[in-house]
Amino acid sequence: MLGTITELYLSDPQKGRHGVINAKDKNSYYFNQDSLISKSRMDDFSIGDEVSFVITPNCDKVIHMKLEKHVEEHNLTEFAAPGLSRRLDLSRAAEDHLKPNSGELEVIQKLKQVLRITRIGHHYMDQSSLYQFCLASVTETFKQYVRESGEFLIVFSHFDDKSWQQKTLKVERELRKRRDLIERRPLVNFYILISNASELRAKVDSIKGEPRASVISFSFEELLACKNTKELTDCMLNRFGEYYFENNMLGENDAIDDDNLLFGDRGKIADAVVARIHQGSNSGIFGLRRSGKTSVLNAVLRRLDREETPYVLVESRTYETFSSWKNVLFEIACQVRARMLETTRCDDESLSQFHDRLNLTSNDDDYEKRGVACFIDDIRRYRGDKLFVIALDEIELITYNTATSETWKSLDAYKGFWSALRGCACPIVVCGVNSTINEVSNLTFNGEQCDNPMYGRIMNCSESGNTYLPAFTDDQTKEMINTLGKYSNIAFSYVYGRINNAFGGQPWAIRQFCSYIFDNVKSQRESTHVFEVSKATCDNLMRQFQTSSAGVHLCETILQHLSIYRSEYSLLKKMALSPEKYNSVSGDDIISIDHLQKYGLIEHDIHTGYISFRIGIIRDHICKTETKSPEDMDNNERRRYIQDCIAVCEKKLKQYILNYYTYASTPEIGRALFFDTHGKCILKPHVGILPSSCIFPDFFDHKKFDFYFSKLKILISENWPQLGLRFTSINISKEKFISCMEDLNAGRTDADHYDPENTITSPENWEIDDQTMQAFRTAYNTMNRFFKFCGL
Repeated sequence: MLGTITELYLSDPQKGRHGVINAKDKNSYYFNQDSLISKSRMDDFSIGDEVSFVITPNCDKVIHMKLEKHVEEHNLTEFAAPGLSRRLDLSRAAEDHLKPNSGELEVIQKLKQVLRITRIGHHYMDQSSLYQFCLASVTETFKQYVRESGEFLIVFSHFDDKSWQQKTLKVERELRKRRDLIERRPLVNFYILISNASELRAKVDSIKGEPRASVISFSFEELLACKNTKELTDCMLNRFGEYYFENNMLGENDAIDDDNLLFGDRGKIADAVVARIHQGSNSGIFGLRRSGKTSVLNAVLRRLDREETPYVLVESRTYETFSSWKNVLFEIACQVRARMLETTRCDDESLSQFHDRLNLTSNDDDYEKRGVACFIDDIRRYRGDKLFVIALDEIELITYNTATSETWKSLDAYKGFWSALRGCACPIVVCGVNSTINEVSNLTFNGEQCDNPMYGRIMNCSESGNTYLPAFTDDQTKEMINTLGKYSNIAFSYVYGRINNAFGGQPWAIRQFCSYIFDNVKSQRESTHVFEVSKATCDNLMRQFQTSSAGVHLCETILQHLSIYRSEYSLLKKMALSPEKYNSVSGDDIISIDHLQKYGLIEHDIHTGYISFRIGIIRDHICKTETKSPEDMDNNERRRYIQDCIAVCEKKLKQYILNYYTYASTPEIGRALFFDTHGKCILKPHVGILPSSCIFPDFFDHKKFDFYFSKLKILISENWPQLGLRFTSINISKEKFISCMEDLNAGRTDADHYDPENTITSPENWEIDDQTMQAFRTAYNTMNRFFKFCGL
């Protein structure tokens, strides 16, 4: 029979060394040393090993078994022997790198009893902050926790005043960016921090559980106090037990800056972009927010760094509010010049001094006069015959039809800026929501027209024509969440397919949901075996996630930048809110459909024209937060929509009248409006209400009086010299006001006999056709303009 080791206890004082196998027959079987075939030892096995075995007959629970490694499908972890690497001269390394009299050398001499020390170095975080570090290989001592081969980081933090340095928790990430360490690929999920700071444990505990590498911290004193290897082993294993599995790398929100954490084809896509750069071609990395664009761009830039190809990264957000696109070109040219000279601006150097030191060909005044020509000439001079790359992130912020800054909201700015980039002969890599700048040859915007300088000049980073950044396959999702999950002792082997399908293969969304699962089940984990997420757990937490703050945040984040593309977002809303009407594509929507499909939000069958959502939680979120367009509503929905709108109008018109006679006139004059010449109240009082005893504000209280909507029209129109003044100031005449009030009734047959605030029913024969609805919306927009003018 075949099975997988799910529990392994190598130091249980009561039951001794034993374990549990989860077999293919879905039963669990106990084993110990007596179960093994000859010459096998318990130490030969690890959690996750697949094994073959036989069952001793006539035993249901605790049984003796014959056991052997199922080598064909088991990925062996290669453990190193404790000690020092043969290539490491400890005395020389200590002299070159370690801090004298800090205890670092003594700690390393201790650690080599249980770890294999392979390298020693130091790293400057700034001019005053120097940190020492080691690389160590995993030994069998730690196999209960570390289940993969490789080296990991050990960071030393020793300061004479024993103070905590905020930079300490940033050192690890900076070390991982070093070219000499990138090639060694240190394990990404944890590192050891050894410090003399008095607040060490408190500071490390404050980040416990965060989506980052686990910090296994020790003080110098506690390691040096260990008298022998056993004490040292116990000290370290106990600390690993406290922290190793506790951080949640599934919940990472920042752009990935480590190739070891790139999953799917993201690394291959980065390789393809670099290959096109060497061909002199431009590339585009497109997709919705959190789709992985910046992670791929970072991977491209890391590859350019490794091969020493110079580049500049233009963060569009930085230049969004510049007064002129020509100033931005000048700034980019300065960056290019500085990069080619391998210099940066000094802290005490003014900007003009820096520009003088760069020996620029053109200044900012020259760029104001002839920006495009200056940029093209300057870049060609600065780079010479060398390959140089210009990368731009968030290009929608500086594109004419999606920019929020007035600087970029013109075709003149768009054409000038991109013509200069096209003409400088540098390969361009752009990051943005979609590839609009590449798709249309002639542009029209705000009455302007021009040729598109970037038309057809950008190649999508993905080889597929149907997607921007491709969605993950089931197998890619399995690899990603099980790799990240194992760092927290959790696995998704039975549910990865349904998770991938539920989130349309979008890796960030998948990780956020898996992070949510982790947060809900982490208290049930045990360090001795991997917690497998069941289908029942997954399905129930999926339902909870949809209405949780984490689920809502996920939807809002994904849709955030899509909303600036109004036609695309409008179509997506229609698909969600009226699926029976918008389940296929018309010719007018083909570009929007193309983009929505490339985002991975929908699926489109080009043969039948049918479309459907790929991510159900996004569809459900839109249905909860957006209102169906009135033209897509059925008659009952239109009735409810109109009644809700009229109730709002009634409240605001009442408030307007109340405000006028309270502040601009007198309440006594206002109160007199509600009585005819015979002293009878013109409103219908509720039971127990005496109009003669009511003060002016009481007549506007819908709990005391029925205030028919028609009465509002009459009251305002008959007192137009007073109440109409503010209407006429925004060009709403008395006739137009009366017309609006009639259109707001939308053909309701009991229009003169209902109070919108007190009415939830409507006449059965009330039919609202498209023309009536259009007239209603026009009138409602007019009244909203008035309410806004009055501050209501």
